[in-house]
Amino acid sequence: MNRFFFLALAILLPHLSLTADEELRVLVVVGTAGTDEYDEVFSKNADLWKTAAERGGAAFTRIEKEKGGSTPVEQIEKTIAEVEEPSLWIVLIGHGSFDSRAVKFNLHGPDFTDDELAKWVDAYEGELTVINTASSSGSFVRKLSREQRVIITATKNEAEVFYTRFGDYFAEAIGGLTDADVDNDEQVSLLEGFIYASEKVASFYENKSRLATEHAILDDNGDKLGSRAEWYEGVTATQTPSKEAAPDGELAMQRVLVRSELEKLLSPEQRARRNELERSVKALRRKKGEMEEDAYYEKLEPLLIELAEIYEAVKSS
Repeated sequence: MNRFFFLALAILLPHLSLTADEELRVLVVVGTAGTDEYDEVFSKNADLWKTAAERGGAAFTRIEKEKGGSTPVEQIEKTIAEVEEPSLWIVLIGHGSFDSRAVKFNLHGPDFTDDELAKWVDAYEGELTVINTASSSGSFVRKLSREQRVIITATKNEAEVFYTRFGDYFAEAIGGLTDADVDNDEQVSLLEGFIYASEKVASFYENKSRLATEHAILDDNGDKLGSRAEWYEGVTATQTPSKEAAPDGELAMQRVLVRSELEKLLSPEQRARRNELERSVKALRRKKGEMEEDAYYEKLEPLLIELAEIYEAVKSS
């Protein structure tokens, strides 16, 4: 087989993504609304997350108000400490605040800071995703960023203190919204949800002729910098925060809550290996310009062959 066959194979293979398996827990924290209007919005978004978790076969926990004598802060800390699932998604729905000293997520009762959440999740050894849809959430990227973590915030820094709409659109997308499925693989990844919600936010402000007061960022390479949605062409990063930074998004593209029917055919082991291979292919492609052509294809071909073998095993099963 020549190199052209493998190039065609790379294009034609369906781009499937690592989904949360049956061992995923989605922890949704709903903060204080302040008004009836916000209460309705936050409740709707939490319900959308619950529906998506049920469709994805994930365990679901919602924390909002005092329960059994425990404040929301106490419930959150206890829940994180006791999570047994190998994958945990923490979704924060509500308002954030910044007083020039500390960044807080506002709860019914005592609030918690970005530093406190970073401390609570520090002992968790599984695959962690944190999605903070509140205002003043950008600092959570700096405090929580680490390799093998996906951190998404509705604002680029803590100074963006006004109400954010990012979470409304993200909640709509994550259950498998067709319009958010950029690569048409019948499922919506964290990266696709991030891009969709960011684009909808930008359109909102443009249509209202208003200056945008929120700019979402995503970090999944552990460098604490984060990337903006407009830095992607489709789901491929075309810009990074600095010349030295690796692109964000490759891990986020491999985390999905509601998997497609085709994706369900893959075993957890096949999905894990498939995604490892896909990341290797992308890393190799970034180095293509630095390599001799023959050396590049020599390294690429075995990766694509093994990918093809995984898909073929699914087809024949």
